[in-house]
Parts: sequence; structure tokens; C-alpha cells
Amino acid sequence: MRSALLLIPLLALGACERAAGPPETTAVVEDAEPAAAPGAEPAFRPASFVGRWAAEPGLCADGAWLFRTDGVSTAGEVSCAFRSVTATASGYRIDATCAAEGEETSSEITLAMTDPAPPQSMTVSGGPWAGPITLMRCPG
Repeated sequence: MRSALLLIPLLALGACERAAGPPETTAVVEDAEPAAAPGAEPAFRPASFVGRWAAEPGLCADGAWLFRTDGVSTAGEVSCAFRSVTATASGYRIDATCAAEGEETSSEITLAMTDPAPPQSMTVSGGPWAGPITLMRCPG
């Protein structure tokens, strides 16, 4: 009987040690993107409109439009924050909030890209601009 009484505290002590340790877990980690095959291009490519664009090459230094993945700003003090960007067959359709001349408006902007990759020109329609504007990619 005495040995049975000694065994009970030992079993309780063993149970406490197991409970005190970190719980055993199995983590499942999934890649955000599948691995690219050797020699293949990476899965993520920035949108082809990202970069500096101008109506003519001479404006690249001081009059370029700066397109980012999340917005655009122009030398004419127009800026737009992109709420959503959707790729289309010819370019992109963008839902944006634009600020121009002290006014903020919701706008839909369409970017029609030229065919070669990367595109060397694009036509911007919609937004706070008066009409379609064709821009050329600035070097660098």
C-alpha cells in the first residue's frame, strides 16, 4: 500500500511536467506564390505603368508624371491615390481619388498600353485630365 501511495505523487509530477512544457503543434507553411522553374521569370512583376512618363522626351526632367503601384503625381500638381487597379486586355482600369486645384474627386482612369514589353507609351483617359493624353516612358 505504501508503494502505491508513493507512486501517485510521481505520476502527478510527471503529468505536470508534460503540461508545463510547450504544447506540441504542427505548423503548415504555404508559399505565397509557387516556386518558379529554373530560368523562369519571377511570379511577381510590377505593373507595366510604374515609372516616369512624359508627353515628350524634353519634359522627362521637369514635367514627368510619376506612376507608382498605389498612385500617380504630375508636375501640374495633380495627384491620385489608387483604390483599385484592374488589368484589362489593353492596359489597366483604375478606381482612384484625385486631388487637383484644391478639389478632391473620385475618378476612373484608363491606361491603354502599347504592345511591346515593357511598353514605351501609354494613353491616359479619364480622371481629372481634359482628354486622352499619350505619354512616353522616360529613360532610367
